Amino acid sequence: MVLIFTDNEQLDRDLSKKIEDSRIVYYPDYVLEEKEATTLIATIQPNKYNFKDFMFKVREKNIQVILILENENVKELKDALILGIYDIVFDPFDLTEITLKITNPNSFSKISKYIKDILELEVN
Repeated sequence: MVLIFTDNEQLDRDLSKKIEDSRIVYYPDYVLEEKEATTLIATIQPNKYNFKDFMFKVREKNIQVILILENENVKELKDALILGIYDIVFDPFDLTEITLKITNPNSFSKISKYIKDILELEVN
């Protein structure tokens, strides 16, 4: 089951049409209570949890997160990487880019440059 939690009606509908076994979600508690979910496609959106706490609870359930971010400079990118969210799509994107992540998640090597920059690692 793929949960779609983007707070963008059009994007939700478009993703729902492209992804079999998906459900559009409007409340964070639903995501946390869902027992069959394997993947969450989400954006940063205001809810009763802060981003880091909510994503920690989602990742604690071993749910893959495909996170849609505005750009590489959002402060939540660091929290996402620390929580093991490696499937990150930056705007502008197309639906295929998102749907491919469901079956072909990013490897550590694909996101290592962000981790290196954020953690200020000097790896040779």
